[in-house]
Amino acid sequence: MNRLLKRSFILIAVILAFTAGILLYYFSLAVNGGKWATYPANKHIYSDGILIKAGDITDRNGTLLAYTENEKRLYNKDADIRKATVHTVGDLNGFVASGMHSAYLKELCGYDTVNGVYNLSGRGNNIELTLDSKLCVTAYKALGSYSGTVGVYNYKTGELVCVASTPTFDPASDTKENAKGVYVNRLLSGVYAPGSIFKLVTALSALENIKDPYELEFSCKHGVTIAGEWLSCLGNHGKIGLDNALVHSCNAFFAQTALRLDRRKLTATAEKVGFNKTLKMDGIICSESRYEVSSSNDIDFGWSGIGQHNDLVNPFQYLTFMGAIANGGKCVEPYVINKITSPNGIAIKKANPSTKTLMDPDNAKALTEMMRNNVKQNYGDWRFSGLEVCGKTGTAEVGDNATPHSWFVGFCKNPEIPYAFTVIVENAGAGNGAATKIAATVLKKAQSLK
Repeated sequence: MNRLLKRSFILIAVILAFTAGILLYYFSLAVNGGKWATYPANKHIYSDGILIKAGDITDRNGTLLAYTENEKRLYNKDADIRKATVHTVGDLNGFVASGMHSAYLKELCGYDTVNGVYNLSGRGNNIELTLDSKLCVTAYKALGSYSGTVGVYNYKTGELVCVASTPTFDPASDTKENAKGVYVNRLLSGVYAPGSIFKLVTALSALENIKDPYELEFSCKHGVTIAGEWLSCLGNHGKIGLDNALVHSCNAFFAQTALRLDRRKLTATAEKVGFNKTLKMDGIICSESRYEVSSSNDIDFGWSGIGQHNDLVNPFQYLTFMGAIANGGKCVEPYVINKITSPNGIAIKKANPSTKTLMDPDNAKALTEMMRNNVKQNYGDWRFSGLEVCGKTGTAEVGDNATPHSWFVGFCKNPEIPYAFTVIVENAGAGNGAATKIAATVLKKAQSLK
C-alpha cells in the first residue's frame, strides 16, 4: 500500500512538472516568440543577417517606402524620400531602433504564435504610415547641413504628418555612416536645453496658480539681481507684466515669476504637460523631458524658469504640449501608424489615439493669444500667410563657446490647417532665425496635404 501511494505521488509530481513545463513553454512563446522568429539566423526572412522578406511600408498617400521584391528588400527609388523617412521606416540592419524595421519587425514579418512567420503568401503584414513623404523631404531639405529635427502633427486627429531628423543616411546605400548620431531619431530620442520655449510652461503655471496673473508686474533693467547674483536679459523692459512679457521674452519677468510660484508649483505644471514622464509614440519609448529644481538655489531656480539651468526638453513631448494648447487644453496622442493589414487586406491594427487634458481651456486660450501676438509683433506674420501661426522661439545656450540651439514651436490656429509643430536646429543661433525659417517652409508645404 505504501509503495502504491509513493508511486502515485511520483506520478502526480511528474504530471505537475510536465504541465508546468508546457505552461512555461507557452508563456515563453507568447512573450519571446516574436524575438525568436525574427532573429537574424532565421533564413525564412533573412539572408546573411539582412532582412529580405517583410510587408510593404507606405506613406499616407500609398507611396511605397519599403517593400520586398524577388527575395530582396527595397526602398523608394527617390534618394531624398529614403533619407527623409529612414528614421521612421528604419534600416535593414536594425541600427535605427525607432524605425518600423526594428520596432515593428514582428508585425512586418507577419509573425503570429500559431504559424510563426510562415504564411501561404510568403509575405508579411503591411504598414500604412500617417507621414506625407513629400512633406518629410521638404523638412529634410530645409534643415540642410544642420543637425536637428522637425515634427508636425494634426492636433485634431493625432496624425504625425512629418518627421525629419538630421544628420541622416541612405538606407539603400552600402556606404558606412560616420556622422555622429546619424541613426538617432531626434524627434523621439533627442533631448535639448529649451531656452525661452520653456517660458510657456512658466506662463501656464502663473495662469494656474496666481490669483490675478495679469496684475503681476516685475522690473527689468537688462536683467535682475536674484540672491545677490545677476540674471541677464537682452532687453531693458522696465516695469513689465504677463501681457507683454512673452512677446518680449523677458528673462527678468519669468525668472521672478518662477520665484513667486515656488519650486513645487512650477514643477507640478511642468509634469502636467509631460516633463519627468516617459512618453510613447505607437509603443516606441521617447526620451524624457527633465525638470528638476528641488535642490536648486534661488538663482539657478530663476534660470530654470526661463529654460536654462539643467532643463531638458524632448521635441516630441513639446509637440504634444503645443497640440494641447491648440486644441483647447486637450492633447490627442500623436501616432505614426495609420493601420497594419495582413497580405489579404484584413486589418490587424487601426489607429485609436487617446485624448488627455493637459490644461484648462481658458488657460489654453490665453496662451494661444500670447503666442499669436508673438508672431504678429516679433516673428513676422507675413512669413506664415493665411496660417494664423501661434508660436514661441527659443535660443538655448549650450556652452561657453558653442553657438546656441535654435527653437521654434507652435501651431496653426486656422482650423483648415490644424497642425502643431516643433523645430530644433542645433548650433544655429537665435530662435527667430533658422528654426523660424524652416518652420515657415514646412508649414507652407503642409497646406497642400490631402
